[in-house]
Amino acid sequence: MRRALFLTMVMFAGSAAAADRLSGPELGQADWSGSYAGVFGGLGISSGRAELADYSGVLIPADVGYGLFPGLIKGDDVSGAGGIAAGINFQSGSFVGGVEADIGYAWTDAQHSYSRLDDTHAIAPFDINTNTRYQTDFGVLGTLRARGGFAFGNTMVFGTAGLAAGDVGNRFELSMPEVGYASPDWSASGLRLGYAVGAGIEHRMTGSVSLKFETLYVNLADRTVRGVDPAAFPGESISYRFKNDMVMPRLGINVKF
Repeated sequence: MRRALFLTMVMFAGSAAAADRLSGPELGQADWSGSYAGVFGGLGISSGRAELADYSGVLIPADVGYGLFPGLIKGDDVSGAGGIAAGINFQSGSFVGGVEADIGYAWTDAQHSYSRLDDTHAIAPFDINTNTRYQTDFGVLGTLRARGGFAFGNTMVFGTAGLAAGDVGNRFELSMPEVGYASPDWSASGLRLGYAVGAGIEHRMTGSVSLKFETLYVNLADRTVRGVDPAAFPGESISYRFKNDMVMPRLGINVKF
């Protein structure tokens, strides 16, 4: 996740610089209480982590032992994300608490491939390339979170935590081109529930308009995809467990009502 951390720092620096340019000493102490709505855009960063789970049969355990299937595969994918948000704040002195909801879309689609040459001649008298592919695809994503932090004049720093729900698709594929084999559609998709935590900074540029930078970590429920093909390989099965999580650094503009 080094690249994710670097991108987060770049966006944070940019938002802080913009806030400095747009603020002015004449604004005085901001009143953070009240309802607001806004838009945001940023990044969705996921490793697309897939970990070998259970497997059974005669060929599959031997193939796993020979290294034809990875025990773990991952690697960051960085894509865009954006959406709308709304919330309400309550202020007591310098403490500001509230609730925020958002809904948007993440174009994050982490895909990884793995290939090993099978020269055991277990299913054919010649060498066979065993190719596997792993995909984690995010889509619509929403959160409902509590926020709490402290205001220092026109700037507020805050932490946030709550519920998350999103559309996630996970897919696992196997192909052996030398024997003309391609696996069935081993996939699962649909709504996953989980949680979101994060932190951020918000700066009041005018009495009603503020610029916000935050980073959320969203963890939706893991999903296990089981691969079976009774017609071609009866009695054989292999499963991978996909970790459906994402880091989301994002910049937004809110308008207070």
